[in-house]
Amino acid sequence: MPTEDDEVLAREMLQIGRRALRFEEYVLRRAWGVYYAVWALFFSVLFIIPSVIGLVAPSLTDSPYPYFLGYGVAGGLAGWATYLNFEKVYRTIRLRRALLGGTQARRSLKIGGWILIGVSNFLLFLVPYYLLGFKGLSVGYLGLLYVGVWIYTALRRTFTDFPLEGVLAIASFASSCLLSIYSILEGDYLITETSWLLTILVWVFCAFYALYHAPEMLVYDDE
Repeated sequence: MPTEDDEVLAREMLQIGRRALRFEEYVLRRAWGVYYAVWALFFSVLFIIPSVIGLVAPSLTDSPYPYFLGYGVAGGLAGWATYLNFEKVYRTIRLRRALLGGTQARRSLKIGGWILIGVSNFLLFLVPYYLLGFKGLSVGYLGLLYVGVWIYTALRRTFTDFPLEGVLAIASFASSCLLSIYSILEGDYLITETSWLLTILVWVFCAFYALYHAPEMLVYDDE
């Protein structure tokens, strides 16, 4: 039969496990806050790129390819920042687990994986545009809906309770993708601009909300 010391030890081990989980959720929620901030900045840059092209190379404003280049570079930098952000977090978690003698944390995507995702997203817009013209961009936005699925899956696997900012980020992103598809097919481009401006505001809110509430993850119920 287990002794009283065994029961005390079991409770202490359970508390350590719960605290380790809460710590991981804390650092990951902070990382997600940075993620929302990075991509809110990227969405904002998309509105600036046409003006930059108009100032730097006015003769190229009628060609779509400088825009694709600008969007691709901006997206690549945002993807690289995302990789560095989550890789730093997972290194922290792996080190902590190693010191506690636990199992290794799940590794984030390798650099090659992030590059593949970035190239795929780029081609989602470039190839349909080349084949179908401007309305082919709707195919790119349709393909981007999988990003919302990825965010949902990642958040579901990361947190015990699904965070509010995750719901808002997914809903606003998916809505903008769907409205962009409608806007392109109908030729009413104001809808696209308005929807993405609202998404930028929502993602900025999500970033601040996640960073502000992250320390709450370190409040232990067993204390």
